[in-house]
Amino acid sequence: MGLPWYLNPLWEWDLHDRLDMLEGSSSSSRADDQRQDKEIERLKTRVTELENQLLVLEKILADQGLLPPAPEPPEAKNTPKRPPDAPAVFPAWTEEVVACPRCGRRQKGNRDSCYACGLLFRYENT
Repeated sequence: MGLPWYLNPLWEWDLHDRLDMLEGSSSSSRADDQRQDKEIERLKTRVTELENQLLVLEKILADQGLLPPAPEPPEAKNTPKRPPDAPAVFPAWTEEVVACPRCGRRQKGNRDSCYACGLLFRYENT
């Protein structure tokens, strides 16, 4: 019969071997994470380069008349902008759920103001 584990002189070495094995596996995990982070950054850079090349190509083709010019973004049209503290206008009181135009929180349409950001609600049919 062998010695009990606490009297075994190789017990500490065995623990150190297991600890080294665990540290090696976690460092390889860290190395994998670092490799993935570098790969993600490289891919993001490549996507940005390709998007810039596409914009240049579209501009060249539009200048030569091969592509129609890009339409204006919808925000660039002449739509009056309301000040950020102006009340939100809804057609009528309702028990249905509406979204606050400022913060996007959903709530019933029978409130005087948004519960999250405090934006005032005004109803046309009141």
